[in-house]
Amino acid sequence: MGMRRDLPALSTNTFDLLVVGAGIHGAAIAWDASLRGLSVALVDQGDFGAATSAKSLRIIHGGLRYLTRGDLPRMLESIRERSALLRIAPELVEPLPVLVGSYRGMLRGRGAIRIGLLLNDLVSFRRNRRLPQEQWIQKGQLVSRQECLELFPWFSPQQLTGGALWYDARLRHPERLTLAFVRSAAERGAVAANYVRADKILVREGQTQGVLATDLDRGGRVEIRAHTVVVAAGPWTGDLISGTLNPGSRIERPRALALNLLISRPLSSVAVGVQARSTAEQDPVGGGNRFLFAVPQDGKSLLGTWYGVGQGSSPPPAPERGGRILLEEFNQACPGLELSPRDVLDCQWGWLPLKAGGLSALAERPPIIDYGMAGPARHLLSVEGVKYTTARSVAERIVDWVFRDMGKPAPRCSTDQVPLSLSGYDRRLPPPEGVTREDVHHAVRQEMALKLSDIVFRRTSLGTTPLARSTVAHAAVWAGAELGWDTLRQEAEIEEVMRQHGAQRADREPVG
Repeated sequence: MGMRRDLPALSTNTFDLLVVGAGIHGAAIAWDASLRGLSVALVDQGDFGAATSAKSLRIIHGGLRYLTRGDLPRMLESIRERSALLRIAPELVEPLPVLVGSYRGMLRGRGAIRIGLLLNDLVSFRRNRRLPQEQWIQKGQLVSRQECLELFPWFSPQQLTGGALWYDARLRHPERLTLAFVRSAAERGAVAANYVRADKILVREGQTQGVLATDLDRGGRVEIRAHTVVVAAGPWTGDLISGTLNPGSRIERPRALALNLLISRPLSSVAVGVQARSTAEQDPVGGGNRFLFAVPQDGKSLLGTWYGVGQGSSPPPAPERGGRILLEEFNQACPGLELSPRDVLDCQWGWLPLKAGGLSALAERPPIIDYGMAGPARHLLSVEGVKYTTARSVAERIVDWVFRDMGKPAPRCSTDQVPLSLSGYDRRLPPPEGVTREDVHHAVRQEMALKLSDIVFRRTSLGTTPLARSTVAHAAVWAGAELGWDTLRQEAEIEEVMRQHGAQRADREPVG
């Protein structure tokens, strides 16, 4: 079963729950609430999962880094959620070997790393329960210096003694996993609509009643009624809330700009972690000496992550600056690697919340606010996600909260066990050269693609390689036949795709 954009259903029903924002957190909330029997509406001002959720580094971390901090609860949550995603979406989440070097010294030596691997395996001893064997997370192991350099020849050779190889998981296509959550919710009765912008939350006598929204695809206003509203709109959350509770005000919260680069070179068959040489002053968000990761991806490599500090939800003035810094950090940490801006195929960025109190460090927990308790609007909640890995468990907490808000006992959550609805495209996404008219038609008819950019960048693999205008034009003709576009609209859609793709290409041009 596919998804249909049913605007009349949005305006003629009163829902138990309206979720504003269809990134991974909003999509997971809609799926959980639908599975537990609530009537749900889900809207997003753009395409499903098109913002930060599509820009993930694609590693589902099992929390090994929390072991060094002694943060056992966060580590256990990450291990549990990694297993859940491997279980419910096996075609889109798979085990990933990760390699780091070991060096002479107490903290990064083989003895300390051996203890860390043993503790990681001990803490995660239940990690493979109810997983098929091909999805198992294997035990970590030490590898020799020679093996380490064979897998990644650019480790800094000074005092290198070998390496540690452990397993996490990888998202094959994060945009399609987000879409799978939306599709699963829709198949349980949720009404989902992209390109519907929530303009104002409707509050009467202290009671939230829904939102007033605009259909950005066809125009016109729509009033969506619901008992409870959850805003999960990422960096746009604060503006929507403040615009309702404090008309005329605007919240400009500092946020972290997280940036990854897709490069054309395959660097290793495994994910590789190397330690940056930047200081805390140079890297205020990461704290200096943070780990950089290179993740294999379809014959290419995804590099991440550089963090900067920005304001609000607007695009950063110069993401290419962060891209250049990230390349320099990899080149400094990896002698002989010699990456250049011309290696870059794509510059991907998104916004993440920072810790409260004006600190520049990343938030460790998703900020969840109940405005019935903290403000003058009952039945209104908001959440800003921190990690793709834990979105499912955050959604579980939110839906439990929604049931309490409704005065009902919360049925048991089962989203960690029930498989997501996955299509043939999730199981085997055709390569760019294999995308056909039928694939484009499927994206429109079954997956609610409304713009050419939806098809190119999020429904098919077309956007994963350098784009020829002729290829985009073919897709525009096929999509136009389904969506009723005239030649002017087709040309406008082509220009928008090439503009987005051109911005990516511009980021890899050398500057100065």
